[in-house]
Amino acid sequence: MKRLLNIAFQGGTHGNFLRYFIDRFSALTPEITELPFTENGTSHNTIKYSGLIHRYHPVSGIGDTFSTTEGFDNVNEPHILISVSTNDILFLQRVVNQRAGDLKIDVNQNYISLSPVYIKLYKIKNKFKSLYNMDVNEETKIPRFIFRDFFKLSLLDPTKDGFIEENVRLLLDLPNNCKLFPVSAFWNKELFFSNIERINKEFDLKLTVDQNAEYVYDQFVKNIKQYDTRNRCETIIEALENKKNIDISNIDTVEQSYLSAWIEKNYKFITVPLTNAFFKSTNEILKWIEWYPEYYKAMNPNLPTFNGIPNPYHLHNLKK
Repeated sequence: MKRLLNIAFQGGTHGNFLRYFIDRFSALTPEITELPFTENGTSHNTIKYSGLIHRYHPVSGIGDTFSTTEGFDNVNEPHILISVSTNDILFLQRVVNQRAGDLKIDVNQNYISLSPVYIKLYKIKNKFKSLYNMDVNEETKIPRFIFRDFFKLSLLDPTKDGFIEENVRLLLDLPNNCKLFPVSAFWNKELFFSNIERINKEFDLKLTVDQNAEYVYDQFVKNIKQYDTRNRCETIIEALENKKNIDISNIDTVEQSYLSAWIEKNYKFITVPLTNAFFKSTNEILKWIEWYPEYYKAMNPNLPTFNGIPNPYHLHNLKK
């Protein structure tokens, strides 16, 4: 069967919702009336699709939504790649663990267990062995502070984030007729519909974008439980910069990682402590920075540059 469109995407970047939206609102496909949302908020409900919109992960096989070869499927057919930028990492990492593949990994527990699929999908085994010299499997109880540190490293140097590394790899070998759809567009209604209109024209999908389409989009964002707090870290950083005290006791592990990375990038020679407990307020952070002992201060080996030049300690770690 020749397809109208192929949607290539990394796990957790909303490719299933985009497939649903196009399949439902295209005049070229049979009518769909059901909503796709599961109790977990993802667009993974089993409904009858046309088969004309193919969505898959362009990496070698983990499950039936993945490419059977390393790279893209159906390369002579129209394609969309859902793209990821460094500005997307914070929110993407906040939503992906619970939602990707409905794996429901809760990284906000003090000790975290991973499924075999999660370990394989995100290449956790090799990464944790390299970084922490620990063997990880589905029986391992990983401390929350380790996950905080793991996320922090990608936020300190976004080029090393797994989503970014995979995005760079995919951009090197795009199918000929492939357009990009930024993942950030899913989190902004105006951007979403402007990108929908663009691909509608580029691929002649004959989409009808009406109030019903807007309703479906609104239901999509309602099912992202972190959506209303997507800018929370910006508010916290503004409070830190203005020496204003606000409560941060309810932030999640990825937000803690983001704040840890921000602190280490903005205050020289300090490293955020490795402990499951985290700061409860901005005032606690400010006091900790103020009283950080001078004799503990040292060049941070996690920062790729120092005063604008390559950090020799970071380069040493890379060689290891």
